[in-house]
Amino acid sequence: MPVPSLRRVLLVSLAAALAAAAPAAGQELPRGTWSGAMSAPGGQPIPVSFEVGGSGATITIVMSSAQVEGEIAFNDVRLAGNELTFWWEPGVRVDCVLGRTSAGGYEGTCSDGSGAGDGTLSMVPPGA
Repeated sequence: MPVPSLRRVLLVSLAAALAAAAPAAGQELPRGTWSGAMSAPGGQPIPVSFEVGGSGATITIVMSSAQVEGEIAFNDVRLAGNELTFWWEPGVRVDCVLGRTSAGGYEGTCSDGSGAGDGTLSMVPPGA
C-alpha cells in the first residue's frame, strides 16, 4: 500500500475542517417576532421585541418597544458561530456583541464607545 503524500493528507484535512465549519457558517436565526430586554448602562431593563427577517444569509432585525419611540433597525447583522454582532444608531452609534444562550437566544453587551459603560441586550426566540 503506498504511503499517502503530504499534499493529499493536507487536502483531506482541509476538506474535513471546511465540512466541520459549514454548519456554523450556514446558521440562521429563526424568523419571526422575538422578545427580550434592553438596558442602558446602570439602567433598569425595559421589554423590547425584535422582528427578525431576511432571506438566505441576509439577516434583518428591527427592534421596538412601547417605551421607545419608533423602530430601530440593526445594521450589518452578522451571525458567526455562537456570536451575533450588529450596530444601531439611536443618535450615536452603538455596537453590540451577543452570545448564544443555552435556551437558543442571545444576550450580551452594547457600547457607544464613550467609556460610560455597557448596556445589555437579550433576545429570546419565538416559542421559547
